[in-house]
Amino acid sequence: MFRVHFECADLARTTIAQEPDPLWEVLLGLHVLQTDDEPETFGTWRERARARLSEPEQELLALAPPVGYSPDFLTPLAAGQGLEAGLAAVAATRPGQLRSELGRLSDSVRLPAWTRRLAAGENGVMTRLVHGLRSFHRTKIAPQMPMITPAVETTVAKHNDTVANDGFESLIPQLHPALRWEAPVLSVDLPHIDRDLHLNGRGLRLVPSFFCWKYPMMLLDPALPPVLVYPVRPAGRPEAVVRHADRDRAVADLLGKTRARVLKSISSGACSTSELAARAGISLASASEHARILHNTGLVTTHRIGSSVRHMLNPVGADVLSGARS
Repeated sequence: MFRVHFECADLARTTIAQEPDPLWEVLLGLHVLQTDDEPETFGTWRERARARLSEPEQELLALAPPVGYSPDFLTPLAAGQGLEAGLAAVAATRPGQLRSELGRLSDSVRLPAWTRRLAAGENGVMTRLVHGLRSFHRTKIAPQMPMITPAVETTVAKHNDTVANDGFESLIPQLHPALRWEAPVLSVDLPHIDRDLHLNGRGLRLVPSFFCWKYPMMLLDPALPPVLVYPVRPAGRPEAVVRHADRDRAVADLLGKTRARVLKSISSGACSTSELAARAGISLASASEHARILHNTGLVTTHRIGSSVRHMLNPVGADVLSGARS
């Protein structure tokens, strides 16, 4: 049992993330990839993802065993501001934290030799790790976002209303059966865990996740900003998840591979041109040109805010990605 102890200030500072955290989705996606659980939801996605893992993506599996501890540095708070912000935070992880968390992981699993170089602070190894995280998100997570995002938005809107109308206590049963509220303690029924976390006025960040399965997730280090990740499932037939791979190929045939990737990158959330370039793995100039064309063809809405612009997927673009008929 994981017992989270609240004070009055913690209730005031508890927040609900409005969208999935990209690096939590990567970590939990890596967990799902190594199990055979929930085949109706993840089976075909898992099969295709396993068949298409690049070498840097394959190396990530060593840091993300499906059961037990995974290093906290893989899911920094900054990822709530977007994938690139999260990756920058991973790259800036303090050497002491790297050594401590990789040492803790090595107590339960056998780690490959490259993790010792990572713990020693070798920049090249960290650069490869960040590349693997970015690649896994771009190729395995982002293609699912047009299906995941509406489900999360609907669920989170319901949670926001519950808190506003009935209070935090009424929200807990909606999040997961493993959660129980007995003021001032939130109990999380997690197997093989018996510990306490005192929030001490920091509040708790609640994060919805599609790739979270079985149980809610929390960080191990009590000194880190407290977070609880809970599962959200799309309404309707779960096998809709796996159809996106075929639909992605159709969109790529229509728009071209790079422009389709740009459109899917924008579907992950509103972004600037520089953020779009990083998400899609292309140059700034190329991102600007593709976004301009997508805007001119009515798939993307672009707003100028001061000297910068923000690109957002509009309903027509969402229909193209989802295969819906306007």
